[in-house]
Amino acid sequence: MSPKARVSGAPVPEDWPTAMRLARLTQRKDFLAAAEHGRRFRSSAFTVQVLDKPDQDDLRLGLTASRKTGNAVVRNRIRRRLRAAAALALAEQAGKPCDLVIVARPETVQADFTAMIADLSVAFDRARPAGGGKRRSAPRKAS
Repeated sequence: MSPKARVSGAPVPEDWPTAMRLARLTQRKDFLAAAEHGRRFRSSAFTVQVLDKPDQDDLRLGLTASRKTGNAVVRNRIRRRLRAAAALALAEQAGKPCDLVIVARPETVQADFTAMIADLSVAFDRARPAGGGKRRSAPRKAS
């Protein structure tokens, strides 16, 4: 079997980028750190949170799909699509030391796959610092 052939035997187009396996975020504290201190990029199908970590070796990927996005079958399909899109879009940025969390929306299931790849590839550059909007004020004490 040629190196550019899939397991199913169907050939992969020559212009199709080769996918790679990204390291994964597994602990809750890493997801929370990216949400609290990371930069954000919002797409129509998902939100990307990027947390730069200079002490880390390479990029780590975390995916979240809450129950609002659908039942278990839909959530698993969303995660598979996002993982495949991230592997293709972030291949050249895999050496960048950061954590990347992708928060799915219900629109992710119907989103165009090439648009998802394009949005993920620009997420690093266009992600904005966290807390860029209005600050939430602390609740006032009753007098």
